[in-house]
Amino acid sequence: MVIDIISYTEAQYAALNEELLLEVKSAQLKKNTLDRKLQEDLETEKHRLVKNGIFDSKIWKIYKDKRQAAHDAEVETLRESLLFFLQYAAKAEQESSTPYTVDYSLTMQERYNVVKDYYMSAYDQPNARLNAFLKDSVATAYLGEWYSTLYNYLKGLV
Repeated sequence: MVIDIISYTEAQYAALNEELLLEVKSAQLKKNTLDRKLQEDLETEKHRLVKNGIFDSKIWKIYKDKRQAAHDAEVETLRESLLFFLQYAAKAEQESSTPYTVDYSLTMQERYNVVKDYYMSAYDQPNARLNAFLKDSVATAYLGEWYSTLYNYLKGLV
């Protein structure tokens, strides 16, 4: 199964317990159902417009845009719910021995900056910095989808 509801790395998925993986799978299946429903609805409406001889009018574009926007809003709600669940479920499991402040009231951008600033100031050598970051099990859950962004940034400095 391709998981495209969220952008986690393989390491992040590997760190999830069975309950959390089931939540990811459930959300992905719901998204897949929404995707299929969108395609079916678009095909049905397209055939109806063709049959009535008005497919070339602006009606198709308007319908398609409105239906796509509604679909995207549903998927985004599903995605945000999953990320919220993963974030707070992982919070309960985390250790409090991190060298940086773990504050879930911060925005994702602020969390990213806290973790990035810590690693940039604590390690002078890019390789040591990246290796320490890879061993940080708290960062994978704390940063969520932003983990891969910071990983790519630190890897680019090596």
